[in-house]
Amino acid sequence: MLHAFNHGKSHLYRRYLGHREHGEKRVCEEDEITALIMGPLDYLPAPAVGLFWQGLLRREGRVVQPAFPDAPVSHARMRFWPRRGVEPDLVVELGWSSGERRILLVEFKWNAPLSGEDQLHRQWHEFLTDTERKDAYHLFIAPEISSGLNAISRADIWHGQLILHSWISVLNVVRELRVSEFTGLEKWKEQMTCFFARLGVLRFQGFLSLSTPSTVSRTPVFWRPVCGFSELVAPAVSSFDQPTAFFESTAP
Repeated sequence: MLHAFNHGKSHLYRRYLGHREHGEKRVCEEDEITALIMGPLDYLPAPAVGLFWQGLLRREGRVVQPAFPDAPVSHARMRFWPRRGVEPDLVVELGWSSGERRILLVEFKWNAPLSGEDQLHRQWHEFLTDTERKDAYHLFIAPEISSGLNAISRADIWHGQLILHSWISVLNVVRELRVSEFTGLEKWKEQMTCFFARLGVLRFQGFLSLSTPSTVSRTPVFWRPVCGFSELVAPAVSSFDQPTAFFESTAP
């Protein structure tokens, strides 16, 4: 369906923007988007799958604990909507030839709130065993991450293992992936980026860091519509050596 949406052959994606057909009362937006976006990863080689999920967890230089092994992922398993008391949207299991493993418990949100303030707490406590939590991360992906921040502020049971991402952040991770050695992942990256644009997920997110600009050796240059480029003369500024008075008038 990604191809159909991106080539204009189907407009069903408008359902995710609020459109409803006559008489249509319920649309499983989150589940459909989960399958559309993450489903293709289930068919890719394990190293490609690991590349995406590790990039998502390490976004902006984040140091995650437990740390990832240095070697490429040797096997990967993705389970959609598994149920063990509670039902997360996705569980990803990554494994290495050394025998190490990592578990990603993933909850997606689109146009709906959490199913109760304790949904994330219950997933972490009830779905995973004590042993699994030692090798696990909990991912919360939504249009904005305030619900995840609120969950941490109420009771931080994750101690750094709950990773919060907006959909824009996920898009930025996808754009930054260097995947030339994985043809399938490269195609998925292109289709996913195009699909996000149709959903309006393409806004500028801001700067990760800003450095002090260097000084210019000449008067700054500005563009003037009539005259073209011209230099702006710096205005004279009073030294304020003499006492200065300011007045404020107010209406009677």
